[in-house]
Amino acid sequence: MSIQPPATLVGQAVVCGIAVAAARFVPVPLLDDAIRLRATQVAVVRTLRANDRTYASKQVAALYEGADGGIFSDAAKYLRSVPRRVVLFPVRKYVAIFGAVKGVPTDVMKVVLLSRVIHRSLQQGRLTEPGEDEAKALRRAYDEALKGMDLSLLKAAIADGLSQGRKLTPAAVKFARGTFAKPGATDETDAADLRPDGEVGESAERVEEALNRPEIQRILERFDEQFERALENPQK
Repeated sequence: MSIQPPATLVGQAVVCGIAVAAARFVPVPLLDDAIRLRATQVAVVRTLRANDRTYASKQVAALYEGADGGIFSDAAKYLRSVPRRVVLFPVRKYVAIFGAVKGVPTDVMKVVLLSRVIHRSLQQGRLTEPGEDEAKALRRAYDEALKGMDLSLLKAAIADGLSQGRKLTPAAVKFARGTFAKPGATDETDAADLRPDGEVGESAERVEEALNRPEIQRILERFDEQFERALENPQK
């Protein structure tokens, strides 16, 4: 059964994914992990809220921290106390084509797929109440689905949407730091604008268009099926 996420939710996940990828270019140790963590968390929060789940995302932290948990603990602590002068550290002049950098399309893809399977699970009645064990089970199934599929065509489509110009890299870094490196942000205080203009917004729109291609939609639906199989038959 295909349960398509609404276009708005897909767009928000793409923008969060761009921020996760942009963290690769942040020249401050720990701040890069903190941005990755926060941007992924915001994608999860938006997916929860779009499905009328009002509990705090930290109650299902495994969804964005990973099933094993704790791997981002240092980054989370850093983000809560990061000095403003570090957040505003000058942006370097980047010349790399964003979508051509190894790992960047994968970063965006992972956030999009994570939001997709969470939306699917919530639509099916899972996580009506916060539950650590259920959140871990969903995250493990997602991780297993990622390992069990060849997603090279999906990554290539995303890369194509992100490779239209050189201006995206500095714009994405500036957006990621300005939006996801705010000390003390919570679900309630977060007011991240996930409809950015300029290069980030235009690139997000191109990625969304790529995701709507019929051949890419078929891949996404196969990923849904892979996720369901992994959920029904968890790895020991």
